[in-house]
Amino acid sequence: MSYRGPGPMHQRAVYRVSRTSPRYARWMPLAGTFFVVALVATAATVLVLSRSVESAGTNAANGDSRRAAAPALELLASRGPAPRVDQARAALPAIPARAYILVDEASGTVLAESDANRRLAPASVTKIATAVLLLELGSLDDVVTVDVDFNDLEPDSTVMGLAPGDRYTFRDLLHGLMLRSGNDAAIAIARAVSGDETRFVNTMNALAARLELNDTHFTDPHGLGGPGHYTSARDLATLTRYAFTLPGFAEVVRQMRWDTHGTKQIELWNSNVFLYMYDDADGVKIGYTEEADRTLVASATRDGHRLIAVVLGDSYGATHAGNLLDWGWETACWPTAVGGCDRVKSK
Repeated sequence: MSYRGPGPMHQRAVYRVSRTSPRYARWMPLAGTFFVVALVATAATVLVLSRSVESAGTNAANGDSRRAAAPALELLASRGPAPRVDQARAALPAIPARAYILVDEASGTVLAESDANRRLAPASVTKIATAVLLLELGSLDDVVTVDVDFNDLEPDSTVMGLAPGDRYTFRDLLHGLMLRSGNDAAIAIARAVSGDETRFVNTMNALAARLELNDTHFTDPHGLGGPGHYTSARDLATLTRYAFTLPGFAEVVRQMRWDTHGTKQIELWNSNVFLYMYDDADGVKIGYTEEADRTLVASATRDGHRLIAVVLGDSYGATHAGNLLDWGWETACWPTAVGGCDRVKSK
């Protein structure tokens, strides 16, 4: 495994943290009731959003952005040749995780796996789904007035450091979500995008259905979780492949540092230790709870090929994800148009 650079400056948050004939007449009162209910619900939703989010662009552009629900399965179609694995070149390393998977991002080919369909607590890698919905339904330059107080969260909770009345763009909140792993940022995003956390979580589960993540169910936007909050290594790999098709995702998850430009400047350092350890690492997200142990979705790109490693329930997940990736680079080759096989140059 190859390493580079110092460790992260912050691994935890700095803050503590119409019909008129008689045939249809009997249906008219009921139809009218449905119409009024729908009208009131729509008005309430618009009112919530208008109070928390101020447009930074044209109304038409932002409306289109929020209505956009990308055809997920189409975007997950293979965008390149499926690599072949020559296991004779190197032995698969021992990975003492509860579950893991190694996937070629472009084609979706699985190079290695163990218990990849096992339902496990994901911890903060849940925030990949939260980021996906923000990128699908929000506009990163919109300004959000926050109603979350980081002091209300558990003392050991990772936070961005938000206070009620703070004003930040979605872009700042996205960095606070993915770099600092702010649980307060996750709640602020959920409320601003959907009006409240319950509706946002419903949208998260709708996303899982769109992507056919059959071993995934969410109960919150941050990953603190409970018995009904689970996913699998395979589902996380699929979710991450989809995330990389969305403009802005790759740029955020490879950032080492981001300084906010809102109410107060917050210096956000990426808590993903894998980025500091592994050559050519470019994402994605770490997580930890006592129930989940360490969780990690890691990505690295070499010679135009990106591999995604998901390691769940592993106290040394960053090291073992690196071992998986090293094995993948050594054993995989990508077929070429002229009949050859393209291998990644060794480091």
